Amino acid sequence: MKKENDLRKYYLEKRLRLNSEEIENKSSKIAKKLLSIDTIISNKHFSIYLPVKNEVITQTIIDHLDRWGKVLVVPCFFKKDKEYKFAKFNKTDVLIKGPYDIPQPKFGKIVNPDTIEIAILPGLAFSKNGVRLGYGKGVFDKLLAISKALKVGLAYDFQVIDKLPKEKHDLKMDIIITESKVYRF
Repeated sequence: MKKENDLRKYYLEKRLRLNSEEIENKSSKIAKKLLSIDTIISNKHFSIYLPVKNEVITQTIIDHLDRWGKVLVVPCFFKKDKEYKFAKFNKTDVLIKGPYDIPQPKFGKIVNPDTIEIAILPGLAFSKNGVRLGYGKGVFDKLLAISKALKVGLAYDFQVIDKLPKEKHDLKMDIIITESKVYRF
């Protein structure tokens, strides 16, 4: 099995080769699948990500959840605390670039991660048994370490592979959604 950093590089490069039409098409299919799963949309409090580097686009999901009156939070870096926390998010928020160029609300209000029922996450790759490979910074692993939220990974088909190395602190997904399949664990 390849080392984690080799896997990160490989899957990031592969994702960066997608063109905008492919990203929009695949993201639309993924959003439709997610928005049709009752065990997900019946909840009230969601964490979601704002995509970078050709991650699955979440705008359609955000629009629907907002229209349905759901509470949304996103990871937000707080300089005074020197760490990521979840912050309330409205689609009308002014966004700034945080660390790693990740968009975040300019005036984020901290939210307790225990309130999150559904955590929607990106990844560089996922295994068919729910292991997630992120960028290696541990942002989501730390934010959701003690959360009981249902963890939902969004990925393109090529990002789901048979096996990935897993470390003790790595989050395990409950669901992974691609443009052609929903994996449940």
